[in-house]
Amino acid sequence: MGGGTSVHVVIGGAHNGKREYVREILAGEQVEWIEAGACSRLPQSLSGRVVLAGIESYLSANHENEETAMEDVFRFVQAADREKLTIIVTDIGRGIVPADPHERWLRDVCGRLNQRLFREAGRITRIWYGLAQELK
Repeated sequence: MGGGTSVHVVIGGAHNGKREYVREILAGEQVEWIEAGACSRLPQSLSGRVVLAGIESYLSANHENEETAMEDVFRFVQAADREKLTIIVTDIGRGIVPADPHERWLRDVCGRLNQRLFREAGRITRIWYGLAQELK
């Protein structure tokens, strides 16, 4: 992603109000909303305001290799206008470590992906049961 980016990352637990928060802050704007879990491949041709959600579902269904998973997500980020990109991620790294090897892999990959997104994002908002907290 590189320096000077203003990608906005919104993180929180499942059903904590992330999508509702993003809909509120982008109300009145023309938005292309991409639910990644419904995609077999992330789009590479993007323009305008874009929201990407459901990365963890997308990675679970379409990847088994961490390197290709990371490349795929960051190729999408590179294709977007970073000034107009919001990425919603679900925090799946807390709580019980999954017994299932694929679920453990997914938790670990999402954790490393989130670390990379956070380092490079211009803005990070955590949603905790509908309350927004600006982290960066």
